Amino acid sequence: MHKKNRKKNMNWPNEADGELYTSEWFGAIIRYFWNFGRKKFNDLYTPKEIKKNALIGWLFKVIFVLILIYLGYRFSLAD
Repeated sequence: MHKKNRKKNMNWPNEADGELYTSEWFGAIIRYFWNFGRKKFNDLYTPKEIKKNALIGWLFKVIFVLILIYLGYRFSLAD
């Protein structure tokens, strides 16, 4: 029982933490520019909005990688 509590309270940082944080930032920046700066950046980067920011940032990164793969494939076929 003591082992279970010790594992539960541990902080388990891993490689995915950095990916999540960059997704949050990209999402907040994209949402800021989407609103043409009408909302303050600090209003968009709150604990309440982090899930939206992470989702938008993750989608941005996936689309960006897919575009890079497409361009790499497209120009590798060039004569």
